[in-house]
Amino acid sequence: MKRFMKISLSFAFLFVSALGMANEMDLRISTDKESKTLLFKYDNSTTDAELRFVDGEGNVIFTESLEDNAEYSKKFNLSTLKAGIYFLEVEDAVKETAYTISIGDTNVAIENRLEKNKPVFSEKEGMVYLNLLNLNKEEVVITVYDDSERTVANEIMENQAIVEKAFNFKNAHKGQYIIKVKKGSDTFYNSIKID
Repeated sequence: MKRFMKISLSFAFLFVSALGMANEMDLRISTDKESKTLLFKYDNSTTDAELRFVDGEGNVIFTESLEDNAEYSKKFNLSTLKAGIYFLEVEDAVKETAYTISIGDTNVAIENRLEKNKPVFSEKEGMVYLNLLNLNKEEVVITVYDDSERTVANEIMENQAIVEKAFNFKNAHKGQYIIKVKKGSDTFYNSIKID
């Protein structure tokens, strides 16, 4: 049984790796300082994504859904925005990418790019597989809750660059389950329904 689980986890990891490689984001942002514009390009090859432009207070100024297998290009005119810090965020199934953009009175500058890997869940025949790329080897806490918010399972994983976990729901009671994955200051949730 252990050998079967190892093989299953290996296949799940290969699937996640292939998905991640096939959906490499091509984000190119260039600024034209004189006209205060921002050009965003995204080549989305395998999964839907969400684009958001957010101000420093967390207000969403612009949002758009990006469909899979589509090339996307958008030019933002930033001349009407107040000077300050803004964020251009792209979120797909496997990662979140955020650019910090500083808008001054006469210029636009890209200050930072932050990329977070998200856990990837796959379900097959009563099993739920979790894969997470954790290159900084941060502590990862995985907790499973039932629909009464009782803890069904809890595990802390330390010093692992690749976090892999299989959950067996074949004999679980019917209902809704939540898998919570906490990595550093980030928390992710996945809902599982057992019929």
